[in-house]
Amino acid sequence: MNKLPDQLSLNIKLDDSVSLDKFIKCKSNSNSLDFLRSTVLETSVSNLFFIWGLEGVGKSYIMQALNKEFINLNKKTLHLSLDDSRITSHEIFQNLGSLDVLLIEKIDQLPQDQDWELQIFALINDALSGNTKIYLSSNLVSKDLKIGLKDLKSRLSYFTAIEIPEITDEEKIEALYQSSERKGISLDNKTIEYIVSHTSRSLSDLLNLINDLDIYSLKKKRRVTQSLVRELLQTRSDSLHK
Repeated sequence: MNKLPDQLSLNIKLDDSVSLDKFIKCKSNSNSLDFLRSTVLETSVSNLFFIWGLEGVGKSYIMQALNKEFINLNKKTLHLSLDDSRITSHEIFQNLGSLDVLLIEKIDQLPQDQDWELQIFALINDALSGNTKIYLSSNLVSKDLKIGLKDLKSRLSYFTAIEIPEITDEEKIEALYQSSERKGISLDNKTIEYIVSHTSRSLSDLLNLINDLDIYSLKKKRRVTQSLVRELLQTRSDSLHK
């Protein structure tokens, strides 16, 4: 049987730069972000939260940010993702009653197996009878999850659903401005337009690109321009095809 120290070794690495306050805030997602901040409080409306939205909208960042918020409050947390290849048994979810917060990413990748479903069901029941907060994230709304155990389906309906919506194309441009300004990068309109038209429209991909540009520009000792963006994207493409 797994013990808590072994489970804690699966914690997703904490990134000190991650913060709910640094997540791109715009009209599309402001209500969701404000509500998520309120869930950290002791007076939150529930202990069970289901964060969902399409791939690339920033769910993983939000889960990391929530984990950091609770750690700063001296809470005992476990943050893991079901796509972690080290998670090979449902027993990982046993003996978690001493935790204050449990954050599980990609619950839509839960194995379609009764033992796994029964273990998650038991975990949720423990949270309902205790003080553990559970955050689940998923690309699918809970009712669309492929779960055979009816009791687990019913328990998931207890969760407060929080959608992280896709932001609009105009907001993605604003997101690039916000992210680049935080890193001290000055982007002109032509460079912004080039990034949007030549890269993924995923918010996560766009923000990762800004981070890569920051590193690449320092390495090359050049400011970020359309030419540098083109060069980085070509370097990325070449490395993928090696």
